[in-house]
Amino acid sequence: MTEITARTNVTLADQLSYVDKLPAGVPYMENNGFLIMGETDEGEEISFVSCIFRVGGGKDGPWQVDDVYKGQTTFIASPKDHTGGIRDSAFIGNRTWATDHWESGSVREEGDAVIWSLGNRQHICRPPYWEIKGEHMGIEFDLKLTGIGDAPYHKGPFADLEKNGIAGFEHPLCAEGTITAEGKTYRLSKDKSFGCQEKFTQPAWDLADILRGETYYWNWWASENVRIFIYYYPSVGKTFSHVCVDGEEIQFSENGHSNITMEEKEFWIDPKTRMRVPVKWHFNLESKNGTIDLDIEAATRTYYSYLTTSGATMHYGLHSHSEGSMKLADGRNIPLKDMRTYIEHGWTAIPLKSHAE
Repeated sequence: MTEITARTNVTLADQLSYVDKLPAGVPYMENNGFLIMGETDEGEEISFVSCIFRVGGGKDGPWQVDDVYKGQTTFIASPKDHTGGIRDSAFIGNRTWATDHWESGSVREEGDAVIWSLGNRQHICRPPYWEIKGEHMGIEFDLKLTGIGDAPYHKGPFADLEKNGIAGFEHPLCAEGTITAEGKTYRLSKDKSFGCQEKFTQPAWDLADILRGETYYWNWWASENVRIFIYYYPSVGKTFSHVCVDGEEIQFSENGHSNITMEEKEFWIDPKTRMRVPVKWHFNLESKNGTIDLDIEAATRTYYSYLTTSGATMHYGLHSHSEGSMKLADGRNIPLKDMRTYIEHGWTAIPLKSHAE
């Protein structure tokens, strides 16, 4: 493996909480979260998400709370040699309803770090390095993350938050360290474990209202030399892509939008939820600079849920693999073999307001 050089364009200031920069009275959502797609030396694959959210806006806002921190954790481990479609694998996860009781969270500057805390977990931010330390739901984690490329600020820079009303990025990372769950310790291989930090501040949406009849995809593909990120949210008119090959960014977005197709090819009735979930796709991304074609198949799933005023939403995290190719306008034809893939897909599961009196 090529020695990994730490690289980032985000600053320590970008790690702070910025809800006070939004207009007074505007409901808000802020996230400092991490996704890890990893592999152990023993050949197991893991998918791990740790998020600390800050949400608020009042009892009449979409979150129905004034100002609280809430957390998300999902974890799943499975043998890497699995083939033959999706399995009903056990995983550890939680719902992320702001109206649940959460211990008080905080964001503080401490020396050369910004530390987000919630319960027994900490996200310690020292760009180009981050740490996820602590415990939630019996999962213990001690991870070191290293920036491996520049972050696309697809929601805009934090310096312009007051002007634009929204800011945030997705930052590519590699990971090392340990996760212990249900008595077993998983040690991540640094050269085979990748992910991202998602950090944003924005006005809050009533997600259950927006996702009625419309879905979104938030996808990462990652290997040592190729990374692809897409945000596909047709109900809010958002399509974005970020593609990097051997450290070089390849522009696939034009005028802030990307030509993305997520064609759902096969579905699965999840025996845990009885929901009909897409588990195979054909993905296409096109621009004047090239074309990416991938066939995607999910192997395992996790899920979590939000509660907003108009109901509850369901968000599936599907640990997947992709096969295909990238053809670039400069003549390069790059095979994409067994690409580790994270597909997040969400919709309104319970489109009902409470109207409790």
